[in-house]
Amino acid sequence: MMKIYKELDLDAAIAGMVLSQAIVDRQGGTLLPAGTVLTDALLASLRRRGIDTICVVNDDLSNADLQAERERVQRRLANLFRKSGAGSALWQHVNDYRLGSTK
Repeated sequence: MMKIYKELDLDAAIAGMVLSQAIVDRQGGTLLPAGTVLTDALLASLRRRGIDTICVVNDDLSNADLQAERERVQRRLANLFRKSGAGSALWQHVNDYRLGSTK
C-alpha cells in the first residue's frame, strides 16, 4: 500500500492522526516511528522538543485517488526504466519503495 501523506504544522495536528514518517531528533535518533497514532501527550512532547512539522497519513484520499496515484507512479517508472526494462531488480525495488510496499 502506498504511503500517501500530508505535511502539517505541529499546531494543526490533532490526536488520532497517524504518522506516515518517523520523527527524528537533531542527532538522528527516532523520537516516534512511522505508524504511531498521535495523542495529546505525544503532541505536547513534540512541541517541547522543538518539532515544527510532521507528516501524517492523508485520510482524505478516496480509493479512486489512491489507484490514480499508483497508476501515475507506475507510468513514471516505466518511462524512467524504459531502456533497462520493467523486470530489472532496480526497477522492482524502486517500484516497491514508491508504492510503499517495502518491508
